[in-house]
Amino acid sequence: MAQRNNVIPMKRDESFYRNMAEHRFAQQDFKKAATYFQKVLEASPQDFQVLTKYATSLTKLGLGKKAEALYFEQIAEGAHVEESYYELSQLNITLNEPNKAFLFGINYVIISGNKDYQKELESMFEVSYHAPENLEKEAQLFSTQLIFQYLFSQGRMEAAHDFIYRQAEDIQQHRIVKNLLAMCYLYMNEYETAKTMFEALLAEDNTDVHALCHYTLLLHNMNETEKYQRYLKLLSKVVPMNDDESFKLGIVLSYLKQYEASQKLLVPLYKKGKFLSLQMYHALSYNNYFLGNIEDSEYYWNKLREVSQVDSGYPPWMIEKSKEQFNTQILPLLLDDDDHYRIYGIFLLNQLKGREILLTEEIWKILESMNDYEKLYLTYLIQDLKLNKLDFIHRGLQAIYEQPSLRQYQDVFIRWIDLAETIIDTYDELPEVEPFVAATIYLYFSSEGLKMTKKQLCDWFDLTYYRLDKAIDIFMSI
Repeated sequence: MAQRNNVIPMKRDESFYRNMAEHRFAQQDFKKAATYFQKVLEASPQDFQVLTKYATSLTKLGLGKKAEALYFEQIAEGAHVEESYYELSQLNITLNEPNKAFLFGINYVIISGNKDYQKELESMFEVSYHAPENLEKEAQLFSTQLIFQYLFSQGRMEAAHDFIYRQAEDIQQHRIVKNLLAMCYLYMNEYETAKTMFEALLAEDNTDVHALCHYTLLLHNMNETEKYQRYLKLLSKVVPMNDDESFKLGIVLSYLKQYEASQKLLVPLYKKGKFLSLQMYHALSYNNYFLGNIEDSEYYWNKLREVSQVDSGYPPWMIEKSKEQFNTQILPLLLDDDDHYRIYGIFLLNQLKGREILLTEEIWKILESMNDYEKLYLTYLIQDLKLNKLDFIHRGLQAIYEQPSLRQYQDVFIRWIDLAETIIDTYDELPEVEPFVAATIYLYFSSEGLKMTKKQLCDWFDLTYYRLDKAIDIFMSI
């Protein structure tokens, strides 16, 4: 007789993970404690006590930067701001970062009014000063810049923008912060606002390297060619006064395709372990690729993917491949007299990786000059409109494209568009697309004397022979 299984399954809910986290934390098993605390935070993201213990566990594991980011997130969201500044101060004492520990601590004192903690910090770090108001502003500027750069480096422009506007008015009006905000508007494609701000900053100080770099990039993006060339010459003569200016200039020069000049500024910083961020790795990857150092380019792109928490875009070799395909295959299709070829060109353009970079003003003019039929298809792709007839054509094109071995047969795609329009004109209610796509391929290969079995098509499109034969018969009878 089989024994009963008397084991009661353990319920793995928040309470379970909380208890396990506390138990492992007490045992100083910080690796497992961090895993469990993370699961608790997923269920209760506002539990600051758990977050603090999670950060402590990470710090014990040598992951101080990750712990610091937890508090940055809290401050950026306007949650537990006072407590987060205190914990950041304590964290950086542990990490032996006295400047950060002191300035984060002053931010805590400004909010809490806890002067005893300020005295404790002054004694610990042997600090003396004459103007308390200057110290407070320095601390606020420091934290604003650091948290802004944290958000910005992840591509979270809206969050970075909103964070600045939650700061005190005198902090917002400081030129360092106005530079950050103008840069944010630039990367949010709000060019006119960014232009007004940069021109005001340069009118006050035409040697401002940050404003000069980003204003030049702005002119490039706005296609103000003559003015851009003038400012690019100015940038080439700039001698950075510190590492921060070297980094900013190096990043912008990379974006402006001045790869060798950018490399000379960024490589020394990288070797010193400074500014190791998404922007740094992106620039070094692109610099090395276009300077012919392909292996180094791949190395830096992999580093970028390790640190990025957002979509990091496409590597330079993929962008170059897309450019080549666009120039040799897609552009001729877009300029063709036959609307079926133009539809196919728009479809291929939509498949390109990094197509946003290729859509210049000149290309948009070509697209905007097309007939209503192609414009409607373009709108369908961009805005995800519900257009049944174009959707039928597009799903067929997509089904063909998803079979890599068929991509070389341009005439298959064109034949599909033609036959799909016939189906649309024939049926009041559109049928399933797959049998007719398979039938199109079969009839094309047969007419060209090329090998294509019905079994292969049925496997590709998950069809029965009956459904495929029926679709072939329909096409043959039209």
